[in-house]
This record gives sequence, structure tokens and C-alpha cells, in this order.
Amino acid sequence: MLAAYSPQRSATTLLQNGKRFWAVERFRPYLDGQPIIIGSDHQPLRWLLSLKSPAGRLVRWALKLQEFDIRFEYTPGKANVVADTLSRPICSNETQNNCGICSVICDLPTKSPTQLRQDQLTDPEIQKIVTELEGVDELAAKRWSERGFLMEQGVLYRLNPDSDAEAPQLVIPAHQVTDVLKELHDAPTAGHAGIDRTYQQVSRLFYFTGMRRIITDYVKACIHCQRYKAANTKPPGLLQTPVMNQRNEVLAVDLFGPLPPGKQGERWILLIEDTATRWTELFPLKEATAEACAHVLIEEYFMRFGLPRRLVSDNGVQFISAVMRQCMSILGIKQNLIPLYHPEANPAERKNRDLKTLLAQLVECDHTSWPNMLPVIRFALNNAKCRTTGLSPAYLSFGREMRSPTEVTHDLRAVLDKDNFVPQITPYLRKFVNSFSAVRERVETLQDKAKGYADRSRRPIETFNEGDMVLIKSHVLSKSAKGLTSKFVPKRDGPYRIVKKVSPTTYHVAHVDKPDEVLGKYHVNDLTLYRENQSDALPRPVMPKKKRGRPPNNVKTDSRVPGHMTTRHAEPCAEAPRLSPAAGGMVGLAPVPQPSSNEMLVQERGRPPGLEGEYVANRPVPLDSPLAMRRILDRITQPK
Repeated sequence: MLAAYSPQRSATTLLQNGKRFWAVERFRPYLDGQPIIIGSDHQPLRWLLSLKSPAGRLVRWALKLQEFDIRFEYTPGKANVVADTLSRPICSNETQNNCGICSVICDLPTKSPTQLRQDQLTDPEIQKIVTELEGVDELAAKRWSERGFLMEQGVLYRLNPDSDAEAPQLVIPAHQVTDVLKELHDAPTAGHAGIDRTYQQVSRLFYFTGMRRIITDYVKACIHCQRYKAANTKPPGLLQTPVMNQRNEVLAVDLFGPLPPGKQGERWILLIEDTATRWTELFPLKEATAEACAHVLIEEYFMRFGLPRRLVSDNGVQFISAVMRQCMSILGIKQNLIPLYHPEANPAERKNRDLKTLLAQLVECDHTSWPNMLPVIRFALNNAKCRTTGLSPAYLSFGREMRSPTEVTHDLRAVLDKDNFVPQITPYLRKFVNSFSAVRERVETLQDKAKGYADRSRRPIETFNEGDMVLIKSHVLSKSAKGLTSKFVPKRDGPYRIVKKVSPTTYHVAHVDKPDEVLGKYHVNDLTLYRENQSDALPRPVMPKKKRGRPPNNVKTDSRVPGHMTTRHAEPCAEAPRLSPAAGGMVGLAPVPQPSSNEMLVQERGRPPGLEGEYVANRPVPLDSPLAMRRILDRITQPK
């Protein structure tokens, strides 16, 4: 930049001063208010500011330089090697010891035309093109020339018809394609670009057959791109609507808290909801332990409403502990854990939102008084009409609405006499019996409507098969104490292996080398199919998943004796004979084992026996199914 100023017909001193003045003006934004040291091997530059009677341009330069804090230092020529390197020629072997400048020569790896030709001839397809271009058959050579192929110093090149660049593409043999892609995609200077950018980089320099397809497969199989790059598509997995159950057949439980301690030390709320009637129970807890939750479930709910068939909960430590799983196994209750990091699958989460709003409205500023508000909140939730069922949880549970404190003073209904009560109670009971069938149809209609809205923002996926390898979405929080930030953690980690299909959208996942040890249940929203690169070894997870909870104990109920519990080990054993009524009133052995009551209920409602019931998609009911026949009979016998 200093050499840009070159006043003609000037002495050497004036030329050096002019360059200095030009440099100061050029870099003024960086030099204002800063001390400046100018080192030069031209010693006469020092007299400019000390000149007693300057004239002409020297006066203008001296006045201009007084605006800056400049100090001049004389540097001998041998010591001024930094600036002289740009202006002096490279020294030779004879003058290397005297010039004081050491040159550095970098030899970059290159290949001669002979080596390039030998590499190309190892590929049969390239060898065929080279042979025909160098042969005597002009027709064959013209066919390849029209496609852009040409020979230069014995090396095959290709002119890209889709590019305006004049430089030809070097034709790469098949065994060097992987090395080229690693250099232009995996290298730090390449930046793991996408398919289009990688194709542009490769096509600018090289050419090989099937370039677009090979680059696409290579980029999709890149483990770093699969782990770290964000997905710009809709979340996978369409909405799976549950099948309507009987009263108190399926319960959903969840913990709400921690909250400010109450007067008796309560900090948690155990919420229990009947998924069929939406009946809700709220119990305050001092500690959210498995023992406390099991105690409330058994003594406060099961002993009042009876034992359910299934219990739906999240993967909290209270519900996956050995205490809870042992209790559920002894009582013959199937425990269904929702997929990890997918709280939408738990119906109790919707009640949590209502509970939070009602608590905030009632406690106001006294946040420690929330235990006193639970009875009125429970009454309000159970007495409110549900939009899905069209009836209140109290009516579906007890056959009538609960009397509120307002109805005590405004109840104008006359007391029925005994003679009038008997004729009117029969139509009421018939209506109550048929109400649950109407609720089932209403729920299915609204489920289809909700599914249509929800599926607009989601996309269908290809079903995973057992044995497929997948990547699991990472849910890591930043920890500054350990020097860990979630921004640098892989968005997806793995690979892991699918070991079982639990429902249309949930799967059991295990380590690749430990397929028998299930890590947990995951929703398809957290799973991505792993694309394996055949040329690389199978990678290991960056942050391996750990198994949570303990396996359930092998305790099953004996279907032959109601209420009798027997312990059965996991080893295979001969099935005990089952009793069945035979002809003539005799009791004999059934030759074919009959399905259990749970399996019959599952098959009756149109669910696959191998899948869990909380993620079953809506499907039309066949006309010859028991459910359809029962609906037809109910409509025929229903009084007009």
C-alpha cells in the first residue's frame, strides 16, 4: 500500500516522506489518539519535523503530521527484515549467509500427469473413454467429444455444459470418489455443507459417473450431519386417538408440584383421572415418593372405586420405582408408561392446566393456602360439563348431577310420592343405560375432528421395523459448572436399535450391542432413521442413554381363582389346564386355551392385541364386529 504513492521527479527523501504522509492519511481512523512508532532504515526521514525553514510541500506535510503522536525510530537495513522481505528478491545459496533473510518454501502435494493417467486407467469405464479418444475410430471419439470429454497431456478431462467456467473437470476414478467427498464435505474447511453446496464444490473441480446420486447418499449418511443439523420439516407421527373405555377401567395419574409448603407441610398434588368419565381426584402429599403415591392410590382410590385394568403415567421416578411396579403387579394392574419426553400422551396433563389456573385464581397472594382449595376445585372439575363427552364426570359416574350449594336454596322440584316414583324411574334408568353409548359415539366424532386439525401440522412417517437403527433426539440442559452447553450437544445421538413396536407411533429402543436391555419407550417425534455409511465403522453414541427404572416382578393373577395371587417365574413352563363346561353339565379340560378377559376386551374394540391401547388410531368398525352389532341392537330397542 505504501508503494501506491509515487510522485515523479522527486528525490529519495521526498519520496519516503510522501509515502509516510500517504500511509498516515490512509489509516487515520485507526491512528487518531494513539501513539505511533514509525521504524525505517532511511535515516533522513527524522529531520522533517526538526527542519527550521521548510518550504513547499514539506511545510504541508509537517503541519499534517503534527496532528498525530508520532515517534520516529531508525532501524538498520539488516534488522528491518519484515519490510524488506516484500521488496528484496529471494536469496540464493551464495548470498544466503550475507543477506539476513531466510525464505520459506512450502511443497503442496501434487500429482504429475503421468500419475493422474495411471489412476484413471485403473477404472474400466474411464479406460474405455481414453482408449476411444486416443484411437483411430473418429466416430467413437466424436461421440465422447460431444459429451464434453477431452484429453490434455494424456489425462481425461470434461467440460461442464451446465457451468460458465472455462476450467475443465478432472475425471475421477471410482476408488477415489470417497477421498474427494471427504475433502470437500468432511474437512473443516468444507464445513459439512448440504447436498447442493457439496455438489457445486465437487462439480467445479471434478467429475465422476452418478455424481448427484453419490453425493446425495454420502451427505445423508454423514453421521455429523445426522447428529447436529436441524430438521426443517413438520414433526412426524399423526395423532393417535384412544379407544373409549369402561368406567374406572383406565386411570391416568400425574404429580403436580413442587408447591409452597402448606400448613401441614404439603408440597405436591397427586392427580388421578378416570379417562372414560373424566372423574378427577386430588390428594395433597408431603413428599413425592413412590411409597406415598402407592399408599394414596390403594387406600384412597382403589378401595373406594375398585381396581382398574390399566394405569397410565409418565416416567417419573415415583412411577417406575420397584415399589410402584411391585404394587401394580400384585394387584393385576397393567402399568403403561408414556413415551419419554412426550407428555401429550398422558390425559392427566390436560387436567394439570385447569388445576394450575384454578389454584392461581383462588389462592391469590396467600400461596401457602392451596391445600384448603383442593376440595372446591375437585367439586368444580367433576361437576363441569366436558366438551368431549357432552356430560359431566359426576353424571357419567353416578347417573345424576351433584347438587351444588346454589341449588340448596333454589331447588323448586317437588318431592315425588311413592306412587309417582315407580313409573318415572324406569325411563330414567333406560336413558342412563343408553347415555354411555351416546357418549362413546360423541367422543369418537370429536376425536376424528381433533385428529383432522392435529394432523395438519404433522406428517406421516414410514413405520420402523424391529432391528432398524435410529437416532434419538437429545434433551440436555446446559451445565456451566461442568463446561457443558446445550448449543454444542448433538441434536440427535445414536445409533440405537428398535426392539419392539409398542403402538403405531411408539417403540422400545435399546443399545446396538445390548438388544435385550430396553432403554425406554420413545415417540416417533424423537426418532430419526439412521443412514449407515458402508465405508465407515458403526459410530458410538456421544452421550449414551441410560436405562431408567427396574424390570417388573413376575407376579401374575390366577384367572381360575378370583382374587388369588400366584408367583410365576420368567422361565417357560407348561400352561396349566383350564376348566370349561362340557356337555351334559360335566366339567372337563378345555383342549384349546381361551383368551383372557383383557385380550377379549382388546379384540372387541378393534385394537391389535400386540399394541397398547393408549395410542390406537381411529379405524372404521366392521359391520360384523360385536361392537357394531351391539350398536345396532341398542338403536333398535331404544324407545322412541
